[in-house]
Amino acid sequence: MRLWKHTNGTFYVLYGPRLKRRVSTRARDRREAEKYLAQFIVGSQEPVIASAATVGSILGDYATERGPAVRSRKTLDGAAAILKRHLGDLKPSHLTPTVIKRYASERGASAGTILREIGVLRAALAWAVREKRIPLAEKPQIQAPVKTPPPRDRWITKDEARALLAECHEPHVRLFVLLGLMTVARMSAILEARWGQVDFERRVIDYGPGHGNKRRAVVPLNDDVFRALQAAKELACSDYVVEFRGKPVQTVKNGFKAACGRGGLSGVTPHILRHSGATWMALDGVPLAEIARMLGDTEATVEKVYAKHHPDYLRSAARALQLS
Repeated sequence: MRLWKHTNGTFYVLYGPRLKRRVSTRARDRREAEKYLAQFIVGSQEPVIASAATVGSILGDYATERGPAVRSRKTLDGAAAILKRHLGDLKPSHLTPTVIKRYASERGASAGTILREIGVLRAALAWAVREKRIPLAEKPQIQAPVKTPPPRDRWITKDEARALLAECHEPHVRLFVLLGLMTVARMSAILEARWGQVDFERRVIDYGPGHGNKRRAVVPLNDDVFRALQAAKELACSDYVVEFRGKPVQTVKNGFKAACGRGGLSGVTPHILRHSGATWMALDGVPLAEIARMLGDTEATVEKVYAKHHPDYLRSAARALQLS
């Protein structure tokens, strides 16, 4: 057990097997940190409860602690900043259902955005309990202040896809759209892909293992996307498949939105490319198990979302209801 100074200047107590666990002393002064360590040791490996912690301090420390490990540090920091602005001066015990509902009302954002931010708040409070920043008894049970929005069923037709591609003026946006439609991968998988993952001889792209429950797949390349990748490889200035000025691309949302506007497409987001490709496969009668393998999803998930588009959907059941 020993003290360790983070790059942010805060001292932490390292403890547990191989000193793999840590807890913040919330002190930048070494003498104060040493007092905390002494209390930690005397307390039978239990740190002192910081019952005066505010929601803002918890969110700030949580973002600092968890930031390097999350997929999108920008998303975490953004949600934490919004929550701190509305709730930062409160203590966890103040987070009553009325307060959370008022937050949702004053926030004025979509239901999906509010639910994501509430998810960050819950995670931060659970982290605070684990780190002994607050006692378990002070951790509020935060209920969702808005209803979960129904899944969007917007997908683009092949004619709309052609119109979109025609308006992709930037090569990296066009390549992203082709990969989204024709390999049905998520935006993160496409933007993280490197040329070493593309096997031109076997004509497949391996998007890797994925993150958490967001699994990825090894996907064959059809002629359209194969030719596009060959052309992009010849001009590549980096290890990344989708690049801009020789650097990896963090997001294509602005370029994608501009191309949709020029192509006259409304209500279309990058994720809809994946959804559209899966819908095209279902409409063409591709077996659901094969669609699931292309998506890297379970067959149950694919059946729930895409079976209704399949030409054989409930046909035998409908025939059984005939009287003639």
